[in-house]
Amino acid sequence: MQQKRQEQQKSIDAYYNKSIHNALLSQVASEFYRRISLATLTRDNIEHRDAFSGKEAINCLLSVLCIEDRKQALSIGRALGSQQFFHDVNYEHQLLDCEHELYVFRHKKDDMSTKDESQIIDLPQGVYTPFTNCYSITCTTQHPCYSFSCPKRKSISLLQILTFFFIWEKGLKRSVSQSSAHEKEEETNSLWIHSVPGSIVEATSSQEIKRQESIYELIYTERNFVRDLQYIDNFWIKPLLTNDIIAEDRRETFVEQVFWNIAEIESVNSKLSKALDQRQAESYLVSSIGDVMLQHICHFMPFVNYGAHQVIGKFYFELEKKRNPQFAQFVEETERKPQSRRLELNGYLTKPTTRLGRYNLLLREILKRTPDDHPDKEAIPQVMGIITQYLVQVNAETGRRENLFNLEQIQERLSFKSPAEYADLQLQDPERQLLLKGRMKRKGNTTSESADLQVFLFDNYLVIAKIKYIDHLEVYRAFRKPIPLELLSVHITPNNNRQKRASSILPYSKSPNTSNNTIPKPSTSENGQATKSNNLSITFTHHGRRGAPPLTLYATSASNQQLWIKAIAEQQEKLAKKRHVFSMLPLIKNHFTTANRVNNTVTLDASNKKLLIGTDQGVYITNKDSETKKLTISRIVHLEKVSQIEVMPNSQLLVLADKTLWSFPLDILLPNAASQMKRGRSVSQNTAFFHVGECLSKTLVCVVKSNTLSATTIRVLEPVVVDEGKKIKSGFSIRRLVRGNPVGLKPYKDLYLPSEASSINLLKSKMCIASPKEIGVVDMKNFGVQALLDPEDENLSFVFSRADIKPITVYRIKFAEYLVCYNEFAFFVDQRGRFIPSSARIDWEGSPDSFALSYPYVLAFEPEFIEVRHVHTGHLEQIIRGKNIRCTSSNTHNSIIQCAMNDPENEGYQIVYQLERVIKT
Repeated sequence: MQQKRQEQQKSIDAYYNKSIHNALLSQVASEFYRRISLATLTRDNIEHRDAFSGKEAINCLLSVLCIEDRKQALSIGRALGSQQFFHDVNYEHQLLDCEHELYVFRHKKDDMSTKDESQIIDLPQGVYTPFTNCYSITCTTQHPCYSFSCPKRKSISLLQILTFFFIWEKGLKRSVSQSSAHEKEEETNSLWIHSVPGSIVEATSSQEIKRQESIYELIYTERNFVRDLQYIDNFWIKPLLTNDIIAEDRRETFVEQVFWNIAEIESVNSKLSKALDQRQAESYLVSSIGDVMLQHICHFMPFVNYGAHQVIGKFYFELEKKRNPQFAQFVEETERKPQSRRLELNGYLTKPTTRLGRYNLLLREILKRTPDDHPDKEAIPQVMGIITQYLVQVNAETGRRENLFNLEQIQERLSFKSPAEYADLQLQDPERQLLLKGRMKRKGNTTSESADLQVFLFDNYLVIAKIKYIDHLEVYRAFRKPIPLELLSVHITPNNNRQKRASSILPYSKSPNTSNNTIPKPSTSENGQATKSNNLSITFTHHGRRGAPPLTLYATSASNQQLWIKAIAEQQEKLAKKRHVFSMLPLIKNHFTTANRVNNTVTLDASNKKLLIGTDQGVYITNKDSETKKLTISRIVHLEKVSQIEVMPNSQLLVLADKTLWSFPLDILLPNAASQMKRGRSVSQNTAFFHVGECLSKTLVCVVKSNTLSATTIRVLEPVVVDEGKKIKSGFSIRRLVRGNPVGLKPYKDLYLPSEASSINLLKSKMCIASPKEIGVVDMKNFGVQALLDPEDENLSFVFSRADIKPITVYRIKFAEYLVCYNEFAFFVDQRGRFIPSSARIDWEGSPDSFALSYPYVLAFEPEFIEVRHVHTGHLEQIIRGKNIRCTSSNTHNSIIQCAMNDPENEGYQIVYQLERVIKT
């Protein structure tokens, strides 16, 4: 599979490479930007987001250029970096072919990408002559022309060509610049051996010289660091505060946001640098350094505050450059000054964070060369431990602050088409997280500016939005209603155009999920795209009543596609574990095919060793051997289209098959039952369904018969129990359950309804009947009928104003509190049928056709998923996904809830589960 994926990726790269001219830096940069994978990487214990290593950059350029020479890839990579397309995270050096060196784009990908990668702002421009074709018409591959720099002269190394052009271009302009001389002088002054008399060096051992060099590096780099902070104050902060570069009313706020508490860092480190200089002035050989560091390291908390705010400061700095031409001119002029040493402001703004990470590297070198009996051998590890704690805080606070800032920005800039499209993303929740964001295309092969969509992955929702620019700021408008992650399916479309499942919520170890043949076709124009882009497609499906047709978007690269799929799957799994109210216990697997639909199940014992299953082809009973755990299933009733079964203890087995209600003696449950026992007795014809429950301290059987013109007859029957004095006192046994005497059902009352009944619930003294328009309540003492809901209650207008909703069932939760469940919502009413405002109204995500109550949770079943809601808060606690889900047993009294669905691991078969409450410790 991995090899096939690699071959597919090669074919994609080959397609894109056809349109790339290796000599055109803009094209190489665009393709490099599209393919490079960004991640959160660590250097010097500092986390850098959206970064890539030097080795990854060279590997990517080799793929883009279709070459194998890493030196050539390095050269063109440095050409890109020379135009500030990307830079080292510490702004220290150019591109290196090293996995430990990290680089980031000058602008974030989202900032650089307008609507099309070919229009990236600040894209490098230029022609890389070593990769151009020769312009001489007589030049051929076999016979290169006269030019020394002819690209077809294979014998001329690339290094020679670059050296030639460098000397030709630079040598004519200047010999050695003033800044170059300054750098050489700094290099000379950075060695301890050049700062002390030669006699001292000669009298010092080689090991001690190395130690002194390491100490000297710590001291002079600290001095340089303080000098850089003073440069920021003198050339940036003071001019911005005193000159009319920025409007006066927001001048101080801007300086504070960009430079934050850099003055505090300068104050702390000036004292440290002064102390180090004083220690160095005491003797040519610095005796110790650990005590000085310990004295000042406890004041380094400003580093943490600065590092956490740095990403916010950079945002306001870049935004001001775009909006304010006068500020942009000031930035350009200042960065060109000799005091800037050819380093942009962002390079200086990162120095506090990188300096904190550099301390341990410098101290580690000193410690390595320190004798075991030296005081620094104990002091330096203490300093390093404290600095490590600061670094941990910096990484944690930076991530937290950046996440909070991103959420605030999205909250301000995200709008919705209409109130119906609105969803409360709860972006102000302190626990909310933005896990991933990026752009995807609506069409695979397009350069249209309207093709890009912004995708946000939060820890609770996936949001897809259109992008618009207002005053240099991105603003977003929801393209689709936000998708809760529990209701999201993600699929990829390989070249063969068959959709395969790539991600789904995982409510238990191997969850049932929508299988391949039920994925609807995308509703938009994605279907007609070329197969070259199908490998990069991601199809998002929003399940449920409020969902939408599948939407196919296209990632920028295969790695980006996998990044999204992985991130969504991981977060869905986290949510499933976090919201784990019910676990799914498999009862029957690999036995019933989808052609023999499981409709009803009845548990005969608490250990699930005996289970009755009603299917389209009859009634089955299971038997699980207590020693071998082997499950055997046998058919005991040969009737077609069995929709309901019910076991009445000490009485009989009721079976509804093809609208006929049958009664069987319980002896049929015994092994090797006589054939005459398997012959049932017809109880009722034209039966829609029946219900068995307790009412008026009696067991009643309510048989619902459909008549003409949608009228309904409900015949209430009472089992006639023979020999009532004989009780069952021992544990469960079918032989104890079965009674030998004949049992019948005697009529108790007939009720007539003018409309069709869909469900019945028996309460203590009432019968609730759900019909298409209302729920009727029958007093079983006097058989008076009235509506459950008070038609004069204005709070129930949301029910009475709708003709397209369907009541399904009613549950008595507490005294005078009833939960009324419709196919779109559920709510509480009191004993007078009036809405209880203090209770939450539940709006279902799906369109449930059945319910089960396991207090304090109500479960709503629909074919694609099960919703688990808290009855009092209405909060969505869990969603369990599957295909063709139906509730097969919802016995509220013994809390046994069972369901059947298609087996996600064995196509063509069904699996029967029991939902068990998870006990949280």
